[in-house]
Amino acid sequence: MEKKISPQNYDLILKEAFSIFKNKSLDFLGLNLPPIVGLIETEFAEVETHNDRLDLVFLLEDKGLFHLEEETDLSERDLVRFAHYDLRLYERYRTPIHTVVVTPSHGSPGTKVLDSGVFQYTVTQVVLSNWDGDALSTKIQSALELGKPINELELIFLPLMKSCLPVDEVLKRTIQLEKMLPDKEISTRIQELTLVLSDRLVDDKILDELWEELCMLKVIKYAENRGRKEGIIEGKIEGLEEGIEKGIEKGMEKGQIKVLKRQLTRKFGSLSPEISKAIDNLDEHEIVILSIELINMKTLEDLLKIIKV
Repeated sequence: MEKKISPQNYDLILKEAFSIFKNKSLDFLGLNLPPIVGLIETEFAEVETHNDRLDLVFLLEDKGLFHLEEETDLSERDLVRFAHYDLRLYERYRTPIHTVVVTPSHGSPGTKVLDSGVFQYTVTQVVLSNWDGDALSTKIQSALELGKPINELELIFLPLMKSCLPVDEVLKRTIQLEKMLPDKEISTRIQELTLVLSDRLVDDKILDELWEELCMLKVIKYAENRGRKEGIIEGKIEGLEEGIEKGIEKGMEKGQIKVLKRQLTRKFGSLSPEISKAIDNLDEHEIVILSIELINMKTLEDLLKIIKV
């Protein structure tokens, strides 16, 4: 999963998070709406397209629609765009629509109205930075320690909420809480989402450390599973042990390459397909050399002195 995102792409993380945990999104946002029963198709040729538009619409149990958007700073122009979109939704489905705009840090929460004189269009704005992250963090920790269920969406967005702690400490505490989740696949997934969401919030060094730790955990888990499978196929204890060892070695190597690519992308921007392929083909010795030399690299030319393109 690529960590680096542009300032306009918070919506990608919201879309992923709310799609995974759609049945918990209404509780997270404090909305008194019927339960969500699924996603619906929402492409309209007539509507102006935006690469950064969330375009996430849920079907509710009462056949109504829940339209979710994200905006860094909600403007009148955004309201016009959302109204245009919702009218197309209504024309197609002929059912009530409830539109909510999630704002990470700007604006005041509550109902926002676009009054054209001909009709009034309303949306509900939710501002995450107004939420008490410290109180929520304590509540989540208590629930996890008691083995009680929690709303994973609250964990993912904790770093965006207000806190008496520095944001890097909030992120570290959030990751520790996410590690306590009993479902390790869900734990890993929401750690990834949280780290991508925090790309612009914390120091690069801290983010890199957390990403490398997460990558290594995933690599080791993959390697152990792969190694056991290889050993079982051999049908021998020796084969099992050898398979695990080989799997770990290969997995660690792939993990190191993934981390190197991420660090190089942060330093030099997007890597060309040729450079990416060359890095994939590095052997163990070359990976070590590149890891050491990376610190002192200033330009892509320095990189090309080490790898063969």
